[in-house]
Amino acid sequence: FLNFTARQDWFSTLSPEDNAIFYPSVGLSYVLSDMVELPSAVTFAKFRASWAQVGGGAPNPYALNLTYGLNANPLAGATRGGINNGSIPNSALQPYITTEYEFGADLRFLNNRLGVDIAFYDRTTTDNILNAQISRTSGFGSTLVNIGELNNRGFELLISATPIETRDFTWDVSVNMANNVSEAVNLGTNAAGEPIEILNLGQARTLQERIRHDLGQRLGLIAGYRHQTINGQKVYDENGFPVRGDFEVLGEGRHPFSAGLSNNIRYKNFNVSFLIDMRDGGSLYSGTNVLAYAFGTHKETLEGRENGLTVSGVDPEGNPLTVDIPRDQVQAYYGRYNDITEYFVYNASFAKLRELSIGYTFPQSLLDKTPIRTANLSLVGRNLLLLWSSVPNVDPESAYTASANQQGLEFFALPPVRNMGFNLSMTF
Repeated sequence: FLNFTARQDWFSTLSPEDNAIFYPSVGLSYVLSDMVELPSAVTFAKFRASWAQVGGGAPNPYALNLTYGLNANPLAGATRGGINNGSIPNSALQPYITTEYEFGADLRFLNNRLGVDIAFYDRTTTDNILNAQISRTSGFGSTLVNIGELNNRGFELLISATPIETRDFTWDVSVNMANNVSEAVNLGTNAAGEPIEILNLGQARTLQERIRHDLGQRLGLIAGYRHQTINGQKVYDENGFPVRGDFEVLGEGRHPFSAGLSNNIRYKNFNVSFLIDMRDGGSLYSGTNVLAYAFGTHKETLEGRENGLTVSGVDPEGNPLTVDIPRDQVQAYYGRYNDITEYFVYNASFAKLRELSIGYTFPQSLLDKTPIRTANLSLVGRNLLLLWSSVPNVDPESAYTASANQQGLEFFALPPVRNMGFNLSMTF
């Protein structure tokens, strides 16, 4: 099977002088099981390959307009006005284009009791539109920009099976997993025509960390301050307080690996299903824990309150150092400790019981004399349990903003919500 598409778009969110883009695609698939005789255990076998492009514009309408508003508080009887925008409008924005290659296979065995669907892909986006931070001395906090080239590559795998299937009992299970590596291939050039090495995307109010793209590195890195070391030894000043070191990359804000396990079990008219969701490989900077240290509300700051602290390391010249910090200086010690970003960047891998459903399907004999043909009542819960996490005090999925480009920041996030309810489904 061979398919072609072609599309022309004009984006109203961009300037009329540069808002049009054309993108085609082509896909080829081959159903091997329809062409040759395969072993009886193979029910279906299909292979596919495709090349496609897709374009896009600015995410929000009026992003190119400078807007004004009135201030509710007058000055000397006169109404005041001001600029509403927090981001500088960029009339030079142009559409981005994404080009992707994909190869995959859909295989089913044992009369569809076992299935495997796998895909490998390589996706490149040029002129991607991102919200970049700028100096606040400009009067703004950010601006939308087209950046050079981003690359995503990885695989997606789905395995589904029905291990047990009888008249009264059925068990369906599926496992899906994906691994995606995203890299900044080209971040464009500055006004002087020089390649941009770093693009800052976000920062929490603690002002000691950033989410950024580094040229040639993975997207969405967490950068901040390390504890200064000399020959592997931590450096402390004459008071025993930690000395802040260089501003470096400390982790990756995005999880490259994700997986899910879904089970559906039916016994006669009863049904139980659950979904376990997992993420691995990403990190999280927790501003909540930073301020918990600063105000002494983190349980780890209990150490030293009664008898003081003793720290050992080296002084700024590299000489061995041991300092006894008296009890009345412990709060000042933790106040300096929380200025070192690396202590608050955690492995954000986690697994959750994302969903659980317990249901009952009413037998047809109870519905025969009613207009109802089928009826099912179930108890449903979501976000019921955090199975494991290395992030203390906050949810590992917490985020400072809703922007997908600023993953890896947390600052006073609200606790996650656990939802429970009933679901009644009927047909007539």
